[in-house]
Order: sequence, then C-alpha cells, then structure tokens
Amino acid sequence: MKARITSVLTMLLAALLAVGCSHDAIMPDVEVARIASPDLQADAVLTEANPGATASFIYRIRIVPHGADWRSTPSAAELYGATRNAQAYGIDLHWQDANSVRADYLQGRVMKPASGPIAVAGRAVTLQLRSGVSNPAAPAGGMAPTEPGLAP
Repeated sequence: MKARITSVLTMLLAALLAVGCSHDAIMPDVEVARIASPDLQADAVLTEANPGATASFIYRIRIVPHGADWRSTPSAAELYGATRNAQAYGIDLHWQDANSVRADYLQGRVMKPASGPIAVAGRAVTLQLRSGVSNPAAPAGGMAPTEPGLAP
C-alpha cells in the first residue's frame, strides 16, 4: 500500500513539474516601446520576449507605418540579453530624423543585425545599432510590465 501511494505521489509530482516547466516556453513578444518618427509617418517598435528563468530577454526592433500593428512585420534587428545599465535590460530607441533610427544599448548579443534600409511609409529608414551606451535612469529588470494590465 505504501509503495502504491508513493508511486501515485511521484506521478502527481512529475505531472505538476511538467506543467510548471511548460510556462518556461518562449513567450510571445510584448510591445515595450513605440517611438514615432519626427514627421509621424512611421514608428520604431521595440518588443521583448521572455524565454524563462534560464535565458535572457530577446529584443526585436520593427519599423512600421505610424500606429500600425507590428505583429506581421518582420524584425529589422534582434538582440539577446541587451542591457541599458548594470541592472536594466532593454534598448533605447531614438529617431535621428524622419529616415534614421538609432538603437542604443550598453551590451548584448546581436542575433540579427540591421541589414540595410527598411521600406516603410514610402521611404527607406535606416536602423543603427549602437552598443556601449549606458542609460543610468533605466529601471532595473526587463522593460515589460510585471503585472497584467500595466503599461510600460
């Protein structure tokens, strides 16, 4: 009888662990920043994906028409584990002019570099990735809100 109870409890524990680990699967991207171009014709959108406790954040940059949904737009660049200071993950986006966006970060691994101009809103927009830039004002942690319903 004791062996049977132990066996059932072991199977129950294994099932609970399997369900718990499934939450570590790659989560969908969450929009964490959207910056409009100076002429309001395009947006630079930064998304964050949290693969779970054993991996770092993945950041994707997309350039879309102003106000447009980014979900069907391929990323212009992708970075893994990008930081803004020693405690803060993320990337800071800045429009230089209507045709040029700069993405500043302290350090991180570029997984998909920006590869030439992006066609959007009838123009070619260039994206520059710039490492070594610290943002001491960035709050600790990732950029996505930690509680449902909170905006970044």
